[in-house]
Amino acid sequence: MSLASKTLTLPWPKDLKASDLRAWVKDQLCLHGAPLRWAITAVNHSGQERGAVLQIEAVLIE
Repeated sequence: MSLASKTLTLPWPKDLKASDLRAWVKDQLCLHGAPLRWAITAVNHSGQERGAVLQIEAVLIE
């Protein structure tokens, strides 16, 4: 078991409400390891058609 620091860039799905964002981000992080701590550190809006891109910084247990 080890700790890893990762920065992920994830496109925010258009059909995902802000109230459902926490569970979705945790599901995405679980693909890389067990999330210990995480934060959304940036939201980049790339235009109305493409939606937003989230930058996530996380500490994961691998």
